[in-house]
Amino acid sequence: MLSEDTEALATGHAKQRALLVLDIAAGHLADGRVDAAFALAGRARDTGLKYRSGRIVERARAVRRTLTTTTPPKAVRDFDERLHGVYL
Repeated sequence: MLSEDTEALATGHAKQRALLVLDIAAGHLADGRVDAAFALAGRARDTGLKYRSGRIVERARAVRRTLTTTTPPKAVRDFDERLHGVYL
């Protein structure tokens, strides 16, 4: 399965890769690897902003909403700061 994920990341359009990266980030988040999840989600979010893709940005927001905590770690705060006020 990992080799399929790696192969998929090496091909296709940047926007499609960003959506796949967000799926992988969601998996990391589900496993409790918050920093890794938001490092990946941040890269995908940046791709979404670069291409002005509402679909990617909304998927990034959906990943963010799955983490509920009163004191988010720095990686999450940085993610939120970059996404704050973005409307596509």
